[in-house]
Formats: sequence, structure tokens, C-alpha cells
Amino acid sequence: MNVTSHAAGGTAGSTPDAPLDLLIVGAGISGIDLAHHVSENFPGWEWEIHDVHSDLGGTWHTFRYPGIRSDSDMATFGFPFRAWPHASTLGKGPEIKEYIRDTAREAGALERLHFRSWIARIDWDTGRELHRVTALRDTSPEGAEQREERIIWARRVHLGAGYYRHEDGYRPVFPGEEDFAGEILHPQQWPEGKDCTGKKVVVIGSGATAVTLVPALESEGVDVTMLQRTPTYIGPLPEKDRISAVWNALLPDLAAHKAARFSHGVRDIGQFVIAQRVPWLFKAVLRLMQRRYVSAEVLDEHFSPDYRPWDQRVCKAPDGDIFQAIARGAKVVTDKIDRFTPTGIRLRSGKELEADIIVTATGLDLQAFGGAQIAIDGEDVDVTKTVAYRGMMLGGIPNVSFTIGYVNASWTLRADMVSRYMVKLWKTGVRTYVPIPPVGTFERPMLDLDAGYVRRGAAYLPRQGEHHPWRYDQNYLLEIPTLEFGDQRRDMAFDADVASHLAPTAPAPEPGAVAPALTPAHDVPASALAERP
Repeated sequence: MNVTSHAAGGTAGSTPDAPLDLLIVGAGISGIDLAHHVSENFPGWEWEIHDVHSDLGGTWHTFRYPGIRSDSDMATFGFPFRAWPHASTLGKGPEIKEYIRDTAREAGALERLHFRSWIARIDWDTGRELHRVTALRDTSPEGAEQREERIIWARRVHLGAGYYRHEDGYRPVFPGEEDFAGEILHPQQWPEGKDCTGKKVVVIGSGATAVTLVPALESEGVDVTMLQRTPTYIGPLPEKDRISAVWNALLPDLAAHKAARFSHGVRDIGQFVIAQRVPWLFKAVLRLMQRRYVSAEVLDEHFSPDYRPWDQRVCKAPDGDIFQAIARGAKVVTDKIDRFTPTGIRLRSGKELEADIIVTATGLDLQAFGGAQIAIDGEDVDVTKTVAYRGMMLGGIPNVSFTIGYVNASWTLRADMVSRYMVKLWKTGVRTYVPIPPVGTFERPMLDLDAGYVRRGAAYLPRQGEHHPWRYDQNYLLEIPTLEFGDQRRDMAFDADVASHLAPTAPAPEPGAVAPALTPAHDVPASALAERP
């Protein structure tokens, strides 16, 4: 990789004497939500948004497989200050991306966006009370690795890049792959314009991606089979948002949107609590909903997991589309893979599934903060040994915040509360701030969900503590008083006291030692920086 240096002398952020007031990393839902609040509350601030990809949208830019849609209702997944303009309960990927773009335009964020810019390092300079941020911008033709380095000085950094790697999904290696004569695809690298019509397609997986892909492919005339190792809970819900329709008939637009958002949020948390505490009731109601579309035999064999609902995420199916696809001929097989063969997949049961295309909808790979290395005074910090404060800051790391949404409800419900919490803190006028790291060793994972991608990647994320504010609840209703009205000075140090509470760093290198190159864990392939073909 060839890196050249560049600094735009005299512009905001280019020197310690003219730093940015805020650098936002990530131009998806989280970053644009914060951009709205910053634009509204700090009109005089200098700020930028950097995103590693070629356009805004985050997930809704990088995921392009057939049928891509939200897995949360848009009343809560959308912004609370801007109503979802469509009648659908769930949002289609391209519609969500344009909704994000329209919101960014209103916030004045479009002219502050820097695309194909990877934030590689965030280094707190204690003496200057600023972050020295290294941004690597792709300046080469697609497929090459020519990057231009820009050093940005910023008072504050907010990481809104989510918690997974956009450029690569989780992709296990299956025995016999080299023998398969067909094509193997991962949904995160779906080729634009890919036509599967008339093909035999096997989708490996049973999560939200597979549940979306199967009915979309079936509707295109594809002979599609969903191959799952274990069943998943799938909840049919109306294609049209009836709750929002009721409120829209009763209240003015913005008030109706806020009422619908709160109603959806209460419903979702209520369902989660019932699912966890009275699982038999949740299962019984869910089965009644599913029986409208498929037989009891199909449900018993393929859609009756042996774990509690919401130990793993409950997938959504608008108007039961996956069940309707099954009724029309899409197939579901619950079995384990023995190996790939030249013509398909042989299962442990001895059965063989024929396939022209195999889609590995096998999940996500987690990644903390877009792969950025956090440092203090030139020395690296191991973020996996830090403890999260209110699920939005890190103990011992000054002037850095981040957005992690809910895993058991809509991401944006929490993302917007995080934005408002940080804006409220910044409006107090404090120059520097840091959560005071708690004493002890903490093993509680950042994400408390028994999903495969969380179990695989938990070690790459910060920890949680045992008590508030070092532990946060995956519960919208419980977090409203905490994040809206909680004591922002609790376990925090400000201004002159910050230097006494910094996180421990890695040992300093020996004199004369050569700094290591970017490791694969922190590097980003050129393919992630370029527009996908």
C-alpha cells in the first residue's frame, strides 16, 4: 500500500491552531442522526463526516442483495425528527438510503462529507487537549491501494460506524468447496445486476438476511431453498404500518410521528419482556400468526427453535412473505452440512441439495469503531480491555463517544438518545471530558445477545461493567430516564482533572524500534473504499 501525506494548510482541522470542533466517523443512520443535532444546536461549529465507502448510507449502501430491507419498523428505525415518508412498516434498502440522504441534506451535512476516507488512528494529545486523527483517503483506481494521508486535529470525535465489518461478512470454509462447479456468493458482496432467474439457489442461513433473500428470489422465478442448521423465530407483521396510520388520522404530522414511534417502541420492548419472561405465551401467539400461512407440520419441523424467543433476534416477515414463498414452492431444509459436492451440498442426513448458486448468508464479522486504532499520547490503547460508560463512551478515553444501538429493538431508538445525550454534555461548555475507569476486571460482553455473530466477535469489543453507569440495558423504556435525565457528572472527570484518569496504554517501543505497519485487523481492503461493481 502506498501512502502519501497531505494537509490542507489553513483549513479547519488541518492544524492544532484551527481544529475541528467535531469529527463524525460514519455516514449511516448514526452519523447523520448526530449531524442533524449538531447542525441544530451548534451552528458555529466546524465539523466533518468521514466514511470509508463511496457514498453515504452505511448498511444501506453496502448491502445490495435482492429484497434488502430493514428488520425493524420504520417508525422507530427512522429519525424521530423526520417521519418515514412511505406507508410500509419495513423499509426497502434503496428507500432508506435516499431517506438518509434527504436528512443529511437538510442538516447541511452533504457538503461536509468526505468519502473513501478511512479513519485509521485517533490519538489524544494531552498537552494540546486535541485528537490527532489520521485519515487515509483512497485516491487510486478501483482495485489499487493508493492512499493519501490527511492529519486532522479535532476537539471531539464521535464514532458512528456501527459494530461490524462492511467489506466482509462471516464466511466459514465448508469441506469440498473447491469441488463445487457452481458459484458461491456472500450477500455482502452481491454483484450488481446479478440475475438468478431459472437457477437453483441454496441459501445457507436462517437469519434476517436469509429470511429476506428467500422470498425475494422466489418472486423472481428462482428455485430457492433455505438451508438452516437450526430454526429461527420469524414474526409475520402487516406490510402497511397500521399504528402510524391511526396516529396520522388523529394528530398533526410531527406529533403523529412521535406518538407512533413511542407506541412502536413500547410494543417492541413489551414483546421482548414477554418473550424472555413468559416464553410460552409469546410462542403461542406467534404460532397463531404463522398458522395463517403454513401448516403445523412445517412449523414443527422448521420454525420451532429450542431456545427462548429473543435469545436470538426474532426476524420480521412483512405479510408473512417468507411463508407465502414456501406455500408457492420455496423450500426449507433443516439439517447440517457434510460437504459441498460438484453439483450442490451433501447433508449429514445423506440427502443432497442440487445448486447452481450457493449463497452463504452466514452472518456478520464484528469490528470495533470501523477498525480505527485509539491511542493516547502516541501509545496504543487496547479497546477490548476498556469498559463502556453508558454504552456510548470508554473509560479513560477523553473526548471520544460512539453509537451502539439496540440489538433487541430498533437501532435508531438508542442512536438518537445517544446523540441527544452527547449534545447535552457539549452544551455545558466543558472543554474535555472522560469517564473515570472503574477498578477491576470485567467480562460482561458489550452486546448481550446469544446470536452467533455476537458470540464470535464479542472479544473484539469493549466490556460492560456490573452496575450503572458502566452497564447499559437493552431496554428502551428503562434507558429513557437514564439517557434523557441521568446525571452526566457521575463517574466523569472534566477539564483539569481529565489527565489523571486516562486509560493505560501499551508499553512504549524500545529506542530506535520501527513502528509496525497497519495490521490486517486495522487495515481496510481497497475494495471497501471503491464503489462495488
